[in-house]
Amino acid sequence: MMKKQNGFTLIKVLLLSTMAGVVVFGAMRETLVQERLSGNFQKSMNARFLSEKGIYIVAKCLKDKLVEDPSLTRDELVLAQCSYTGGGSAGDDLKYDASAEAGDAPDIVVITSSGERYSGDSNDKIIAHYKFTPGSSSAVNDSIMAGCTGVSLKGSSLIDSYDSSAGSYEQTKGSNAVINTSSSNANVSLSGHSIIKGDVNAAGAIYLTGSSPVYGNIKSNTGIEISSGGGVRVDGNAITLGDIVHKGGEITGYVRANGDATMKSGASIANLSNDDFDIQYGGTGTFPNEGAFSQNGVHYSNSRYNVNPQITPIEIHAADSSHCDPLAIVQNMDEVIGESNDYLYYKVWANQHYTFAPTWAYYETINGNGNGNGNGNGNSGGLSAISAFQKDIYIFDTLEQYYEDVVQSDNDLEYVYGMSGFELGSNGSVTIQGGDVIFLIDGDFSIKGGSGMTIKAGSSLSIFVTGNIDLGGSGNVYVEQHGLTNSGHAAFNIYSSKSGEGVSLGGNSDMYAMVYAPLSTVKVTGSGSLYGSIVGSFIDGSGSGDFHFDEALKTVDFGVGDGSGSTQTKPLLTFERWYYRLPNSTE
Repeated sequence: MMKKQNGFTLIKVLLLSTMAGVVVFGAMRETLVQERLSGNFQKSMNARFLSEKGIYIVAKCLKDKLVEDPSLTRDELVLAQCSYTGGGSAGDDLKYDASAEAGDAPDIVVITSSGERYSGDSNDKIIAHYKFTPGSSSAVNDSIMAGCTGVSLKGSSLIDSYDSSAGSYEQTKGSNAVINTSSSNANVSLSGHSIIKGDVNAAGAIYLTGSSPVYGNIKSNTGIEISSGGGVRVDGNAITLGDIVHKGGEITGYVRANGDATMKSGASIANLSNDDFDIQYGGTGTFPNEGAFSQNGVHYSNSRYNVNPQITPIEIHAADSSHCDPLAIVQNMDEVIGESNDYLYYKVWANQHYTFAPTWAYYETINGNGNGNGNGNGNSGGLSAISAFQKDIYIFDTLEQYYEDVVQSDNDLEYVYGMSGFELGSNGSVTIQGGDVIFLIDGDFSIKGGSGMTIKAGSSLSIFVTGNIDLGGSGNVYVEQHGLTNSGHAAFNIYSSKSGEGVSLGGNSDMYAMVYAPLSTVKVTGSGSLYGSIVGSFIDGSGSGDFHFDEALKTVDFGVGDGSGSTQTKPLLTFERWYYRLPNSTE
């Protein structure tokens, strides 16, 4: 009996051992499977990381190309040789291939990257979409007034535009007289009755405190204030990242404010474009409880309108940045002026006449009344010729100097007149003729009352000045042919590196001029009209003369400063999405 029990026990032990063995072998098999799965997952992740690496490397290459050349188009960018093949640090069997191509949409760049591990045992493919936003450039002279730190107009002027390349002012007058500011808190204040036919863009605030109507859009980074009054105040849209206070008159477009919105009785929004929203504001709305302050029966205080419109800001630049001085005139003025110790002070006395051509100049007395020869050496009477000397002036690298009295030179040097100052006294006169004349003035430039300077048709005068510029009183600059010469220069060009109070335009006769004084306050006090453009640090207009922006100046390509003679908004390459595909699949 005992032997039978021992045999049964042995059988049970054998069965239990067998079962244990099955469990152990099953566990070993599961462990092996898990190990293989983990290995395959690791290889797959290695391949994925490699393909991601390829995306990042190509994207960085493309962004670097945009830094090198911001003018690239989307199609030029994808041809910029940003294709890469490489490996990884974990071993020699890691590989990725990545390249860029144009997407179906015109603003999409597609980067495709394939990664592999163990010589292709594991593969992965990523397709990434990036949005391409091209850089935008604007001409140095893209507005009638570009005041980096502010613009203030107190007079009663008409501010509009025309195109001298297409005809006279009367033939081509238009509504593109833009006013811009670009540094932090650079305000535009319109306190007079200047009729502005064009947009107003302020990096600071916009104050319409007079009766000046703006026939265009207004946009501000910090706020808009429109004083009490009737009639059309803004014939366009009013847009601000700050608050808007609208006390009177009509805005014919719509209103958008990231901040508070306040309207008073007598103020109205016409919304002639029939936008879905007369007004949108992100802060607190304060409106009279009147039907005039509603749209389709819904009052402006309703939550329908209390929605932050997320207005994008006007780009801000420091007052001494390259954006405010795209021609780099401040940086280059010392080199332009050169060694000035031997420069003479040029003064044209009463009843004297001076004629300047690009390569020579002479003076003469009128009616025998001479008080010196005007070139600083004290001689009197008769005629005296002065020769210009040659120097490299960087602005003329692209817009070459034209002169008609000698054979044109290929040495890239310009004929110039160096001066320690220039003064055109009362009843004196100067003629500019024969091509493009250049004054380098290490001092002041002034034209006194009763005197006159005439720039003949087909000729131009460019003055580079380190001191003050005073065109005042009844002193006049007559430009026979408004616009650009055949060599591409404006007929009268003022380039100033003076900071602070630097430029005063007070003439009572019409004048054509391109004023470029990025560090100066430019004061305009006369009753004569100004045709052309003004670039300054601060522009202070208090006269009654009109301003007519010459749109032909937009086409002047100086080819200097930032490399293009223009201000440039940087292009962007922005990641949008990516997704995975099998290595042999297509999108």
